[in-house]
Amino acid sequence: MKATLDLPDDLYRRVKARSAMEGRPVRTVAIQLFQNWLDAPRPDSAEPADVAVDPTGLVDAPWIAIARKYLKPGMSHDMNEIREAIATGSAAEYAEKLARRP
Repeated sequence: MKATLDLPDDLYRRVKARSAMEGRPVRTVAIQLFQNWLDAPRPDSAEPADVAVDPTGLVDAPWIAIARKYLKPGMSHDMNEIREAIATGSAAEYAEKLARRP
């Protein structure tokens, strides 16, 4: 079966580079990751989660720490949307600083 995944560009470049260094096709790496995930023990749903649930789904993105204050609930990982939020937020901060100047 064929499937299409929408991956962040940086993540895919890193996966592609490492798989090439190991001499393994990306397809093989993806199959192994899916299989490992399916074979791992499932957490008991009755127990509380170890991490807080993030409704935005962005908690797992390590690059987001810099831009976190500009994010909005429900925002996707789309880089154009994130860039726009950062630009809008930082422009508003800059305008506020200018307004406070004597």
